[in-house]
Amino acid sequence: MGGCALQPAYQRPALPMPAAWSNAGAGAPQQADAGDWWKRLNDPAVDQLVSAGLSDNPTLAEAAARVDLARAALGLADAEKPPKLGVAAGAAQSRQPAGTATTRQSAADIGASLSWEIDLWGRVRASSAAAHHRLTARTAEAGAARLSVAADIADAVLALRACNLLLDIRERDIASRETELEISRARLTLGSIAPARLATAQSNLASARTDRIAQEEVCTRLVDALVALSGVEAADVRKAMQQTDGLDSQLPEPPPFVPELPATLLLGHPSVIAAEREVAARWSDIAVARAERLPRLDLAAALTGQWIRVLGSNAALVSGSAGAALTGSLLDGGAGAANVRGAEAAYREAVAQLAGAVRAAVRDIEDGLAARRSADQRIETTVAALTAARFAMQADEARWRAGAIAQYELEDSRRQYNRSQESVIVAMADRARAWVMLVRRSGTSWNSAAAASGQAGLANGSFDERG
Repeated sequence: MGGCALQPAYQRPALPMPAAWSNAGAGAPQQADAGDWWKRLNDPAVDQLVSAGLSDNPTLAEAAARVDLARAALGLADAEKPPKLGVAAGAAQSRQPAGTATTRQSAADIGASLSWEIDLWGRVRASSAAAHHRLTARTAEAGAARLSVAADIADAVLALRACNLLLDIRERDIASRETELEISRARLTLGSIAPARLATAQSNLASARTDRIAQEEVCTRLVDALVALSGVEAADVRKAMQQTDGLDSQLPEPPPFVPELPATLLLGHPSVIAAEREVAARWSDIAVARAERLPRLDLAAALTGQWIRVLGSNAALVSGSAGAALTGSLLDGGAGAANVRGAEAAYREAVAQLAGAVRAAVRDIEDGLAARRSADQRIETTVAALTAARFAMQADEARWRAGAIAQYELEDSRRQYNRSQESVIVAMADRARAWVMLVRRSGTSWNSAAAASGQAGLANGSFDERG
C-alpha cells in the first residue's frame, strides 16, 4: 500500500552553469556512454595497456564492491514492502513420577505467522527510494573510476611516447656536441681559438649528457607508472610502446572536439550523477525521518496447531489469531525532531557538494578546452618554426658540402632544428593529453566533424632528422 506523502516529490536543485552552457534538459541526468573512447586515438599501446588495466585493477574492484553493497542495501529496503511469513515448529517430551509409575507426556506444535507494516506515511517507500538512489550513485562512481583508470593509462602512454621522442633528440644533441668538441680541440691545436672556447664546448657536452640522463629518468618513471596502473610488467610496457602501427614516429592525433559543452552532457558525467543521486537519496531520508515520528500500524496473524499425548490419550488443538497494532512514541525527548533536522542538514550538505562538483567540473573542462586551444596554436607556430629550421639546416648542409661554412656552424644549425623538433613534440603531446583530460572531465568523448577543419596537416612535421 502506498502511504500518505509527507514530503513533496524530489526535484533536482538548480545548479550553477555558465550562460553558454544553460541548455540543460529537465529531469534527472542520464549518464553519457563514452564507450571505448581511448580507441579513437588509434594507438596500439594505449589499447593494450588500458585493456590490461581495466581487467584487473584494485580501484575498480573496490568500486564494484561498493556497488554490490548498495545493491544489497536496496534488497533489504525492498524486503520491507511485502508481508512477511514465518514458520515455527517444536516438539517436547517429559516424564513425571506419579507414585510407583511414571507419566510420560509428548507434545508437538507447528505454526505460521504473518506480519505486514501498513506504510501509512511512506516510510518503507522512502527507504527503498533512498537505497535505489544510492545504488545509482555507486554505479556512477564505478563508471567514474573506470573512466579515471583508462584516462590515467592513456595519458601516461602519450607522455611516454613524447618522452621517448625527446630522448632521441637528446641523443642527437649529444652527438652534435661531441662533434663540436672534436672541432674545438682541432682548432685549439691550430691556435685558432682560445682555451676558453674548448672549455665551453666541454661544458656544453656535459650539459647535454645531463639533460639526457634527466630525460631518461622521466621516461623510467612513466614506465613505472604504467606498471602500477595496468599491472603489466615493465618489459612488456616497453614492448607495447614499440608497436607504432600508423604512428610513424608521430604522436597520435586526437579526434575533433566540440568547443562548447552543453550542460546536458556535463550533467551526464559520472561524478555529477553520483553527487546528484546522493542529493535525491538524502531527500528521501528526510521523508523517512519524518515518518519515523508518526504512529506505525502493523497487521499480524498467526495459525498454530498442537498435538499432545499423555496417558495414552491424544489431543489436537488448532488456534489462530489476527489483529492490528498501532505503536508510536508520545515523548521521545526530541530525538525524532533531531533526526529530521539532521536529515535536512545532510540534504543541504549534499546540495552544496553537488554545486561544488558542478563548478569544479565546469572549471576543469574550461581549463581543458584552454589547454587544447593553446596546444593547437602552439602546433601551428612550432610547425612553422620547424619548417624554417629544416630549410636552414638543409641549406647549411649544402653550404658545408660546398666548403662555404665550417662544420661548427652546421652543428649550430642542426641543434636549432633539434630544438624546433622538441617544441613540436611537446605541443602535439599536450594536444593529445588535453583531449584525454577533456574526456575524463566531461565523461564523454568529443565528436564533431565541423571541428575537424584546420586540424589536418598540423601534425605533418616529421621528427625524422632527414626531414
